[in-house]
Formats: sequence, C-alpha cells, structure tokens
Amino acid sequence: MNNINNEQVYINLKTKYSVDVNTHVYVEDVGEVYCKNNLIKKKVEKTRIYNGKEKEMYDYISGNEIITKVLDSIENIDVNIVGGPDVLLEIKEQEEPKVLLNFLKVFFVCLLLFFGAAIAIINFFEDVEMKNAIEKIFYIITGSREENPKIVTIPFSIGIGLGIFAFFYRVFSFSRRRRQEPGPLEVELYMYDKDVEDNIVHELKDKH
Repeated sequence: MNNINNEQVYINLKTKYSVDVNTHVYVEDVGEVYCKNNLIKKKVEKTRIYNGKEKEMYDYISGNEIITKVLDSIENIDVNIVGGPDVLLEIKEQEEPKVLLNFLKVFFVCLLLFFGAAIAIINFFEDVEMKNAIEKIFYIITGSREENPKIVTIPFSIGIGLGIFAFFYRVFSFSRRRRQEPGPLEVELYMYDKDVEDNIVHELKDKH
C-alpha cells in the first residue's frame, strides 16, 4: 500500500529517444518529470535508467523498469508513468552531414518519383481514352473538331500538377489553423514511423 505521505512524482514518457554510443540515459532524457518538490524532481531527472552501449543497436526500456530504478535511488516517493508504456532507444554514432551525398539522394528520388508519376498518369489516360474525351469536350464547347486541342490540354496538364501540389501541401486555405494541419503525406509518414517503432519494440520484447 502506498504511503499517503509520499511525494507524488509523474513522468510523461516519450515514445522514442536517440542516444550516442557509450552514453548513459537518464530520466530527463526520455520524459518530463512533474513533482511539487523541486529537489525530488531534480533527483528523479538525474536518475540513470540505462547504461550506454558500445555499438549501434535498437533497445527499449519499459515504464516499470524506470519506476524500479527511480524507487531504488529515491525513497518516500510514488512514481506514476504517464504516456506510453515503453521508450524505444535508438543507439547510434554521430554522423557528419554529407551534403553532396544527401543532395544526390534527394535528386535521384525526385527524378524517380517524377518519371514514375508521369508514366502512371500517361498509362491511366491511355486506359480511359482521355485524349478522345478532351477532343469531345472541345467539340461540345466550340462546335469544331480539332485533334489534341492545345487550349484544353495545356491548362489540363497544369491543373493536374497544381491539384497534386494542393493535395499534399496545404497552402491555399485562408485559415491559419488549416494551414498548420499536416498534409496527407505527412500523416502517412508519421503513421509509417509509428508502425516501424511499434514493430521494433515488439520484436525486442520477443527476444528478451
């Protein structure tokens, strides 16, 4: 049973923390500590919960481990974990930024996406006979027949690019709140990262 006179400590854990090799991890690194007693708060923050590793790897530390290590170091407190139950630790060496290599990677990916998207759009338009549809639209509006009318195809092509840009990047909204919302691509990247982290933690738990 908890002593009602114990100081209450709350730790709001992060879901992931990146740390250099041979570097210890402390409570303040993986979460925010809340406590009325400022002295106890600082002691909790400086409690070591994970010893540094000599090689790059993934590991994790559970909320229960954190509670145990804090209670072993500090007496007369109750520790409550807020947030996720586990913290994924990404142990990696510090890398010097490689500007040229990063630029080439981005450039290559942009080229790949550009030509891949272009081929996909072309194949789709061929399947649905978009060329004939545009010529029919031009005939309905003007009353004259013309093969591949530029006055329609050029704005149509520009509109496709603007539509994709507007879909993936919120810029046309007059609302500041709406402009601050993440776009569909950002949401998908966030969900992908979250699924990867959850899967890594699950595999680490299975190995223990």
